[in-house]
Amino acid sequence: MTWFYVDDLSEGMILASDLLAPTGRFILAAGSTLNTNHLKVLKSWGILKVDIVDDSCAAPETQEITLDPVSLELAEMFLQEKFANLDPEHALVKSLYQQTFHLLCQRLSAGAELPIRPPGSTLPDPDEGRINPLQLIRGETQLTSLPEVYIRILETVHSPRTSSATLAEIVSKDPNLALRLLRLVNSAFYGFPGKIDSISRGITLIGTDELSMLALGLSVVKLFQDIPTELMDMASFWKHSIRVGLFAQVIASQKDGLSPERLFVGGMLHDVGRLVLLKKIPEKYACTMLLAQENKLSLYQAEKEYLKCDHASVGRILAQEWSLPKILGQMIGGHHNPAMDRFVLEACIVHLADVLAHACGDELLQIDQIPPLQEKAWKTIDLLPVFLPSTIHLVEHKFQDIVRFFIGSSPD
Repeated sequence: MTWFYVDDLSEGMILASDLLAPTGRFILAAGSTLNTNHLKVLKSWGILKVDIVDDSCAAPETQEITLDPVSLELAEMFLQEKFANLDPEHALVKSLYQQTFHLLCQRLSAGAELPIRPPGSTLPDPDEGRINPLQLIRGETQLTSLPEVYIRILETVHSPRTSSATLAEIVSKDPNLALRLLRLVNSAFYGFPGKIDSISRGITLIGTDELSMLALGLSVVKLFQDIPTELMDMASFWKHSIRVGLFAQVIASQKDGLSPERLFVGGMLHDVGRLVLLKKIPEKYACTMLLAQENKLSLYQAEKEYLKCDHASVGRILAQEWSLPKILGQMIGGHHNPAMDRFVLEACIVHLADVLAHACGDELLQIDQIPPLQEKAWKTIDLLPVFLPSTIHLVEHKFQDIVRFFIGSSPD
């Protein structure tokens, strides 16, 4: 038998073994012949790869990579620096390095160029005194007030009289949000068979809690539209955040009892504290990014050294001010240090998703180093490194499609 990524399956292929969802739910029996409907729904079940009878398929094609020796050497040097904070002997890190090197070579072979570090600058001495995260947020109405449509959605979800029709009416009063949600439920994010042509139908399929999570993600993107572009390329920031969300979503689909949508939003909002720091103390935060560049630190490490606080702590406080579910605050606040939440599974997953996104993405070029991986977080998640190739493949497949819904131009 031969295993295939779900995106490489085609009609007529025959299952070599019973097909089960990550939750253990039976889907199709060994010997079943895949048809068009099967191919449409497999991803919605969180299926990453499938065992196929050899006689029913041709061997999966692999993309040929042709790079000259100099380019290969430069790619190797670039990744070695990027992986400097990780243990090269760790089984997951070894697998991640191999997958990332292959991904980077694919991009270079297709014409991409290695990112170039911005030129160094003189780092001014930090001001006396530490940053107080609570003081940064409290009293800032623009930060502590989420858009009204999200607040109304949340109130309705928690009402005992909640219905899809009531929620659909609220969402429909914000045409931009309504259209983005409708396009999202019809995208590769879910992979539902058939077209979903109404908000009410979409809510019925994805659930009310999931709707509130997705509306939150869209609302927060809108809230931080005025960050100065000379400090942070916001498109790159949200691309990295979405990549973290997708990794968290795919990992969550492999574990029982977790909401992939909630993990997606937790991953997407993991760095929201960084936006608060950029908004409230832009000059100081610019110095922090310089410190990270000059000393080859992750931004989290530079914040701890220069600001005596970090974006994860700021994000946790903001989540509390927004009255978000406690688990979201734990994912945001613990994504660099899950130990502070006693290694809650969701925080550990976002921690791992952030490491994977930094390794596989090239969005945040200001800071190249991958943040350190906490061994106990990896053990808490309890997956084998063999999950990595199919996970990276699925995230890469979904990535561009999902980016359009959260940071693309306004729907027409």
